[in-house]
Amino acid sequence: MDVSEPGWTIRQGQAVWKAKPGVEGVAGDLLVAMHWNGRNVVQFTKPPLPFVTAQIDTNHWQIQYFAQKKNYSGRGQAPDGMLWLQLPENLAASVSTRRDTDWSITRKRGGSWQLTNTVSGESLDGFLATTKLPPRHRVQPGDHVLKVARRYGITVEALRAVNPGTDSTWFQINAEINLPQPAATPQP
Repeated sequence: MDVSEPGWTIRQGQAVWKAKPGVEGVAGDLLVAMHWNGRNVVQFTKPPLPFVTAQIDTNHWQIQYFAQKKNYSGRGQAPDGMLWLQLPENLAASVSTRRDTDWSITRKRGGSWQLTNTVSGESLDGFLATTKLPPRHRVQPGDHVLKVARRYGITVEALRAVNPGTDSTWFQINAEINLPQPAATPQP
């Protein structure tokens, strides 16, 4: 997938993955890219090498574990047991909407979060900064301001700042609302 094409939201940061409680975690760099049409890419890298890459399309999923030299893929919904395939949906959710899942996301002060499998104890603690956003979002049925903010990894205040007036004047189904653009990162 080409995440440089229009429509992608990209978040980058660091995370610590633990296969189960009580074991030492693996720290690395995390990239989560989500497209408005349902495609997602997750890459966890322990520099200098990639650790895992996961891709989700509307009807296909694929995951590659580099250290174990293993690849898995399939059609339909991504398997519930693979953390890397569950991460984008859980990050975008304002609250857990699926009751049939073993995953729970806890959001912490300062923007960090923890995704945990409530059965196996596998977890990923992370912090991500949004580095790329599309310019606008088309409001869909079921959207609300917090849901849109979570989807793009921005604050409700930032969303309101680029859409003047009361929420009821600009937040309507099928309206195209502005998204705040991430601050430019200074180049060395």
